[in-house]
Amino acid sequence: MDPINFNFLCSEPAMPNGRSVGIIGAGPSGLAATGYLSCLGYQVEVYDKLPKPGGLMLFGIPGYRIPKERIDLGARRLERQGGVIFHTHTKICCSGPLHDEEGDHFCREILGFGDMVKKHDAIMICTGSWRSRKLGIPGENLPGVFSGLEFLFPIRAVKYSAPNVKLPDVQGKAVAVIGAGHSAIDVAHSAIHLGAAKVYHIYRRTSREAPCGSFEIEQLKAMGVEWLERSTPVRVLGEGRVEGLEISRPGKDGPETIVLPVDLVVAAIGEVATPPFAKELGLENVRKGEVRWLHMTAIENVFVAGDALSGPSKIGKAVYSGLRAARSLANWLDLKAQDRLDAYDYNDLVANEAGFGRQA
Repeated sequence: MDPINFNFLCSEPAMPNGRSVGIIGAGPSGLAATGYLSCLGYQVEVYDKLPKPGGLMLFGIPGYRIPKERIDLGARRLERQGGVIFHTHTKICCSGPLHDEEGDHFCREILGFGDMVKKHDAIMICTGSWRSRKLGIPGENLPGVFSGLEFLFPIRAVKYSAPNVKLPDVQGKAVAVIGAGHSAIDVAHSAIHLGAAKVYHIYRRTSREAPCGSFEIEQLKAMGVEWLERSTPVRVLGEGRVEGLEISRPGKDGPETIVLPVDLVVAAIGEVATPPFAKELGLENVRKGEVRWLHMTAIENVFVAGDALSGPSKIGKAVYSGLRAARSLANWLDLKAQDRLDAYDYNDLVANEAGFGRQA
């Protein structure tokens, strides 16, 4: 099986340039930036709380979409060809409490962000989206209610024998899946494969409007999933555990409320970005483009890319963001070494973005 080629810019190891970059997060944007910078001769060290590089590509997306072997082989090539050093089981802390996000179970070492900034010539934050959105309805804190990430993550993570990580208990149970993105589709597929007796799939709009596309929905229907469109969850019912889900949907005489007899509810309605020290780094200003240098935060040698900057996105967009930020970081370090930063116009960087997109 061919590896994912994160080193696509070079076919041979690059000559070391004597500079060090730390990448926080080994998801698609972090690995793309790592490949780009290692091909320029940087010593890249990647820090990630998970036991393997890959982020949500590896721990959130089922293997039939992206085979884990391709990710593993791509990371190994980064190590062998690019001299990249991966620090797994390592979290860079912290603007939120530990174990507030999925994947924190794997953390064995915590490093201070300030120490990272001092250790490397530049830092790039690519921490992704590891905190799930809430439904905001009564009963959503009952045992048996999961986010999409809470449901999917253990399925890939359980093989690494992390404490407190175990497969969802789905065998013989009825499951309600809320949402219509690819994560929701993956949850429904996984529930069926784990032996669910019944799966209801609930979406507030129609199948034509579903982000996953109608083909995915038709596949689920063929597998026995009951698709309920134009339906909205109102309340999770139960005492001490899930005993049903109340939903609202159009009826003949206006909206009607029905109760689905389910044992589990999975709200796969998206995640939010979880970058460390977002306020202190001025990430909102970076999103608006109100920065001194493309992708640079309020700390001049700290850059940001991927979901940590833009929020949840598709893998291709995260990869592009990582490549763009890596180029900006490399340009900044080069010009800083030549004491020419003032001579390089930020507007030139922005104007050249279209050209970079064609090259990438």
